[in-house]
Amino acid sequence: MQKTKTSYKYLVQSLLIFAASTLYFSWGIGNTSLWNIDEPIYAQSLKEMMANHNLILPTFNGQILPDKPILNYWMMWVGVRLFGLDSFGLRIGSAIVGALLVLLIVSVVRRMYSEKIAFLSALIIATILHSTVIFRSATPDPLLILATTAALLSFLLAYLDPQVRRNALFLCYIALALGTLDKGPIAFLLPGLIIVIFLIVQKNLHFLWQQGRLELGLPLFLILVMPWYVAVGLETHWGWDKLFLLQQNIGRFDASMQGHRGPWFYYLLSVFLGMLPWSVFLPQALLWLKRTRALTPDKQQVKNQFMLLWAVIWIVFFSLSATKLPSYVWESYPPLAILLATYLDSRLQATQKSLTKSDVLSLGVLFAIGVILTTFGGWIVPMRQPEIPRMLWLGTPYIVAALVAGVWIWRQRVLWALLSLAGGAVALSILLVFLYTPEFNRLKPSREMAEQIVHIQAGAPYRLASWQWFQPDFLFYAARGAMTIHHLQDTANIRNYMGNRPLYVVCPATDLSKLISQVESPYQAKVILIRYEIYNREKIALLRVAKP
Repeated sequence: MQKTKTSYKYLVQSLLIFAASTLYFSWGIGNTSLWNIDEPIYAQSLKEMMANHNLILPTFNGQILPDKPILNYWMMWVGVRLFGLDSFGLRIGSAIVGALLVLLIVSVVRRMYSEKIAFLSALIIATILHSTVIFRSATPDPLLILATTAALLSFLLAYLDPQVRRNALFLCYIALALGTLDKGPIAFLLPGLIIVIFLIVQKNLHFLWQQGRLELGLPLFLILVMPWYVAVGLETHWGWDKLFLLQQNIGRFDASMQGHRGPWFYYLLSVFLGMLPWSVFLPQALLWLKRTRALTPDKQQVKNQFMLLWAVIWIVFFSLSATKLPSYVWESYPPLAILLATYLDSRLQATQKSLTKSDVLSLGVLFAIGVILTTFGGWIVPMRQPEIPRMLWLGTPYIVAALVAGVWIWRQRVLWALLSLAGGAVALSILLVFLYTPEFNRLKPSREMAEQIVHIQAGAPYRLASWQWFQPDFLFYAARGAMTIHHLQDTANIRNYMGNRPLYVVCPATDLSKLISQVESPYQAKVILIRYEIYNREKIALLRVAKP
């Protein structure tokens, strides 16, 4: 009877956590148009796949798109079918994946550590700054984060608990397969490297072939992964597979792509900023783990060691890569969140909970970051780029949270201090989602241009072209179905695309006279719209060329 009550309690808690997390990650996701460059690339690729009735081969502007495998497209397809081909429909899948990640962490960490550490870990993961971004974006990253976290936590659970070993290992192999369908080889190679290094450190590498169920796991992995990779290979004569492996995997590691580069400490800074406000306690947590290692039970040491290896190996690996993006190391956040939660739990259980010098330093850093955000968002950035909206209150949530948390710790109410930090994180999310990011819509003119085209054409056919400016969101919003855009190599090329259908050309406003001078009778050129565009920091014009 008691077991039934406990199971019912866990079920209710899980449903509430999932519902709250889904609401948190999904609120306001339709408030902004798609952000260049990644979101509209994947969205346009899906639109072309749907128009071509082909959910196997990703294309962009009529060409093979080897950027990422298929799973994220399928997830976005479900969202679009349910909610429409817009920001909400494209992003809702990522929000649900974020909620599943929070639920996964609560469920597994509760079993491996304690209920309190599980809830603290989930609270940290849900409210860190980067979660506000990543789980509100139509990109493949959320699925990889969920798959990697599920795979590594399932493996550790299998390693520690023989009673659930079989099922946990199967879940691990399934998660690795889904990750591979979402992001490619990195989804099984890097988790595999972490597992192997962990087992070597544990002097238990034979666990893999003796108890790791490789004889069943590998066939299961291949059954899930290979059908799509073979199908897309056969459809493109293995062209997609070659481009994906050589260009998007080896190429990205060996050379910087799309200007995404950074110094060796890039990810140390990225992780610290991405995990705000909780990252201000990371140094304390790591020092505490080192100090208490001798007093920690062996099983607890194994878990902490696995988490440390997971985070360090992931960060070091991508630090060696030439191409750098903050999202590349998001997979290191779950183990760091769990380690932070173990430290914060120790603070909750301590008999002496007074404010320490390290607390003052940590909260002082958070306060300073809030001041810097307010200074830059409210004054410096708008002064240098007046078109950007003034974000005067941007750092206020961190400033207030740091002060309130300090007061609560001083009064030895650590739990209320942690809730204050979480409240500050949620307040910043509300500011970003509902107040500030919607203001940037006017600085991304593609959707407005597309609305003008639709209004003028009223269903009639047309063509698209670009000169010296192009962003993927213009193609997504302005094109119908699998329509392509022609990139002019010379202003005189505009004549090649004049015909019975009107031609809409986007270009820098400074080049309008060059293009208009190439338009000859009986065609006429008319400027439809001129707007400032944030990515290139210049005014962009929409030109219509057609017979009167």
